[in-house]
Amino acid sequence: MKKGLFILLALIVASSVFAFTKGTINPGGTVSFTSNKPNSDEKAITMFSITPQVGYFVMDNLSADVLINYTYEGQSESDYNDEYSLSNLGLGIGGRYFYPLAPGEIYGGLDFLYNSFSWEEEYEGGKYDGGRNAMYLGLKGGYLFPVVENVYVDFGLKYQMGLGDYGGDDYEDALDEYKENEESSFGINIGLQIFIPTLLY
Repeated sequence: MKKGLFILLALIVASSVFAFTKGTINPGGTVSFTSNKPNSDEKAITMFSITPQVGYFVMDNLSADVLINYTYEGQSESDYNDEYSLSNLGLGIGGRYFYPLAPGEIYGGLDFLYNSFSWEEEYEGGKYDGGRNAMYLGLKGGYLFPVVENVYVDFGLKYQMGLGDYGGDDYEDALDEYKENEESSFGINIGLQIFIPTLLY
């Protein structure tokens, strides 16, 4: 019994000692690059994504976040068209809760993201431009591993699901079954997080 109480007390003390305190500012983000060939005869599909974010700790270990996501995907030639490109710009808000787990911190959180997509396809003798808007809910978790004081490598997981219907000119006259945003995705990412303590509290 005494041993259990001692362990609980130690965890509470550790939580307070290693807490990200109220007022801390947290700039950070992730970057990814992939190149994928659908088959040996086609040119590679290139994808680049960057997601910067800034968090502000409204209380110890709890941050409110603003994030931006930009993704580009392109292919110079394929079986279906001569060239295509797709870009996505998203803006979101969210929050995360952190808890110390030596030597770093674990966290969990969620975010809401509004994305605006645009694409361009060029065929032999023709060209098509299009786009859509969509909302997403993301659930995420991860582990922060310290590298130097107040700087951490972020190993994260994220599940994202679509909300509501697609919007935009291309979907105004679409059937309801094609408007519903039923997308879902699961991803693993790595990034860098910096925590700047404040002296105001």
